[in-house]
Amino acid sequence: MNETLAEILILTINALGAGILLFIAGVLQKIMNDMDEAAFKRFLNALDKTDMSSPFAVSVATLPIVAAVLYFSVYGFSHWWFTAGFIAWLIGSAITKVTNMPVYKWVGDPKNNNPEELRNKRRTLHLGNNLHAWLTFASVVLMASQFGIREVVITVVLSAIISFPLIWLARDYGPILPIRCRDRQWSAAPIPVALEKTPVIINF
Repeated sequence: MNETLAEILILTINALGAGILLFIAGVLQKIMNDMDEAAFKRFLNALDKTDMSSPFAVSVATLPIVAAVLYFSVYGFSHWWFTAGFIAWLIGSAITKVTNMPVYKWVGDPKNNNPEELRNKRRTLHLGNNLHAWLTFASVVLMASQFGIREVVITVVLSAIISFPLIWLARDYGPILPIRCRDRQWSAAPIPVALEKTPVIINF
């Protein structure tokens, strides 16, 4: 495997991760913000368990660091744009460890039910998710700056090919279940399996 191909593969994995993080920060976080505190606690706990049991989510989160260690040990740090992109990825991952991990741990404790504190934890999670998503997106842009148009097109095609089977896999995590909407009738939308018997109130 030559250096360019190794960079394309790492960039492809990173781009998939950025897409997931932008979805969490831009869509899922807004849904959580509209929940009451009790529903937020149940939803976050279910989401954490589902995420930790997803082979794809775990792989996308860990493969970049493994691939980057192998890459830099073989090819060094001569490609500055690519190196800068990896540094941005590391910063984003570190922010998650500092902000999000304590939130998941605190919310996961059955004894922690204070509404005001839950709102504070939700705001912290919102900040952490946004910082992580946009720093990861910045890392993708920086890494892509190393390439020409041809390599970027190859990366986009690879990302699309890898993403396509995920539509099928996502069915395991998003069955059609009822969600209670304020000022509306019952409707159906995908939510984690663990929330099957937990109606979620959403503002529209």
